[in-house]
Formats: sequence, structure tokens, C-alpha cells
Amino acid sequence: MNQRQIEAFRLVMLRGSMTAAAEELGTSQPSISRLIAELEEATGLALFTRNGGRIRATDAGSAFYREVERSFVGLEKLEISAREIRQLGSGRLRIVAAPVLALSFLPAVIERFLTAHPRVIVSLEMRSEGTIQRWVSAAYCDVGFATTTPDAFGVTSAELYRLPALCALPAKHPLTAKDRIEASDLRGERLILPSYADDTRSPLDRALRPAGAGQLPAIETPYGATICALVSRGLGVGIVNPLAAIDANPKRIAFRPFTPQIMFRGFTLCPQLQQPNPVVQTFLEIVRTMMAEEIAASGAQEKAGVRKAAQRVK
Repeated sequence: MNQRQIEAFRLVMLRGSMTAAAEELGTSQPSISRLIAELEEATGLALFTRNGGRIRATDAGSAFYREVERSFVGLEKLEISAREIRQLGSGRLRIVAAPVLALSFLPAVIERFLTAHPRVIVSLEMRSEGTIQRWVSAAYCDVGFATTTPDAFGVTSAELYRLPALCALPAKHPLTAKDRIEASDLRGERLILPSYADDTRSPLDRALRPAGAGQLPAIETPYGATICALVSRGLGVGIVNPLAAIDANPKRIAFRPFTPQIMFRGFTLCPQLQQPNPVVQTFLEIVRTMMAEEIAASGAQEKAGVRKAAQRVK
């Protein structure tokens, strides 16, 4: 059994005659007849009954045709996959990211990416900053997203964002009446702060101490999402990356700009020796576009939140 015999059989079934099948294949009717005879011999099946110049599929022929069609559908899927691989590299995207990006921002990016490229397989891993750099350096992933300054060998990086910190407050906290939280406002408050693994902790300490808010934090954690969860439960007041506020519940937590300004930064990391990969480039284009949208929207959301807070106070 070979592909030529299968193709001839399929066209006879689709067109209803060997003559029509021969015309489509650009061959003669006797050649088609010979191919069908060879296929019947190879399969041990009587595929057609012949009555003069007309043919009719047998039950065995119809059953065999259904299996052939399944195979051809599979081949068409392979052709589609091959085309997408030509357009988008390997067709697989391996991402590793810090929690603040993996839990909030990147899921929305992946949603938009897969809407346009649904056959690409995406793997998203959430890891520590050190692991992100090691994985990218070893090309264990295609792209990484970090929140501390990259210093690993074999990694190329670019700044993705630079965002001013927000003060996270329980929704009914008295400080929600203020449009902006100053460091001195946090005197005596139970503080929930980033751990020293975060680049922002040292500058945050330098801002709090001169303002008289240098008390030991009640809770330390390296994860902005965890800070928000703790603040939502009324366990204290936190300073967070604005990206951690994306999916926060406004009924339980409020955010205000913080003074003096503390900057959170984010970086994209790629293996230095990685060949140009259309999948990665396409994904990063969406990342940059959506980050610009998020930065623009956060300003409008912040103003709206302040107005709502003022209305509640009244």
C-alpha cells in the first residue's frame, strides 16, 4: 500500500468515477484502475463493485474510506502546523517570571497572544529571581521576566517598566481618605514590606526612617501579591508594585500613590546565544504594547479611585 494508491482511491470516492479521478490527478483511467486493483490486493478488501462502466463502493470500501479521511484530516492538520512553525518558529513558548508578573500581567498577555496564535503551546513557570536568571542563562526557557537587576552570565536584558510604588491599604482604613500617602503617615502603622530580596526594600527603608516610620515591619515577604492578600485581610499597610494591584478586590483593598517616590522596575531576559525566534519576538511585542496600555490605564484608574474614596468620606 502506498500514498499514490490511497490518493487515487480517495479521489474515486469523492468524484464518483475513475475517469474524473484520473483527470484530477493528470493521469489516465487505466492507471487509476490499476492503482485501485493494487490497493485491493494490498488490503485484501473488495473496495468497489463494477457494473459495466460504473463503479460503486462496497461496505468495506466505505468503511476504509472513513479511515482514509481521518488520515487526510490529520495530514491537513500537520500542514497547518508546519505553516505555523514556519511563521512562528518552534510553535512552543517557555516563559519563566517573577510572581508579580506571572500572577497578574502575563496571563492577560498570554490570552491576547493565544487569541492570535491558538496553536502555539505556552508554558508559564513562576520562580524566584535567582532561578529566573539561571534558567534564562542556561536557555532552559525562551524568555524570562524579572524584577531585580539581571547580572547572570549569558543573558541579554531590557527594561520593561519603571513604576512608582503604591501604598496598599485595607479598604476601610482611615488613610484611604487621603489622595496620597506620605512616609510620615505610616508612623505607628503595622507595616507589610518587601523583603530584602527586592531591590526596593533598601530605598524604602531610607524613605521611612527619616519620616519617623522606621518601626520594624510586622510582616516581610518578597511577593507583592502576598502583600496585597495580607493587606486585604486587615493585617497591615503595605508598599507594592502597581502590577500587584491589577486583579485586587476594591471592596477589600485600596491603593494610593506613595511619597517619596519609590520605583519598581521590571526586565525582560533572553538567552544571549538564542537564535532569532518569531514566537518570542511576537510575544514580546504584545508584552510591550500591553505594558504601555497598563501604565496609561493605571493613571486613570488611580484618579477614579481617589474620587470614589472622597465620595465615601462625604
